[in-house]
Amino acid sequence: MENFIQYFLRERKVILENISYETEKPKLLQGELKLGCKDTIVAQLMANGVKINFNRALNFSPEGPFALSVTFSTIMLFDPARKDEVDWKQVDIAGEFRKGCPHILTELMSRTSLMIAQITAASGQNPLMTPASPQEK
Repeated sequence: MENFIQYFLRERKVILENISYETEKPKLLQGELKLGCKDTIVAQLMANGVKINFNRALNFSPEGPFALSVTFSTIMLFDPARKDEVDWKQVDIAGEFRKGCPHILTELMSRTSLMIAQITAASGQNPLMTPASPQEK
């Protein structure tokens, strides 16, 4: 799709949707822990626009000191003059968002990264920094 962003109004809301932070009971950790980071983008078609959810989930293998998931969303309202030019039920909205809205995706990723740093630093440890933009991954 050419110029995905042109079908939406400039005004957008950004919402902190969910935080899940589960700590494990303190135990002596032996061996090497591997930290996994998974980003997911899900799009929901609404009557007047789309809602994009960006989730970053962190967990350890084997099970480690915590599992953390942060989800931010943005609501993009259709431009009424352009909305009907596209059959939105046939569009991979999440895929088009990834390709056509890197600045909005970077904003969601940055907010998520900052929240993860704050949460992981809250117990007095060094903050865990995760990539803030697709170029860093």
